[in-house]
Amino acid sequence: MTKPLRWGALAIALALALGALGYSHYVLNSQQLDSAIKAELPPGTLKAQVIQFIQKRKPEFCDDLGTHVKARITGRAGNLIYSKDIILDFEFDASGRLVSFSQKVYLGFV
Repeated sequence: MTKPLRWGALAIALALALGALGYSHYVLNSQQLDSAIKAELPPGTLKAQVIQFIQKRKPEFCDDLGTHVKARITGRAGNLIYSKDIILDFEFDASGRLVSFSQKVYLGFV
């Protein structure tokens, strides 16, 4: 193998690795988030644990409205062309335990 060919192959491999790393960092996967919520936050979970779960995902905002906690997580859609916003709404009973949650996904242009 010639030297320029080796450098070219190395550059392509490096570009693919960096592209994969950037893709996984910026792309929001709503199915993975839904699965994580169902696995880590069963009904009856304390509000503090839910807020901690949300904060780990670095939301754009997280509002505690008493019996509701709303959060917005922003990132990119899978094609990296659209922006993707996921709005989470967690509902709690009077004792501060999780009753239910809903998730809405919005796509927009960058």
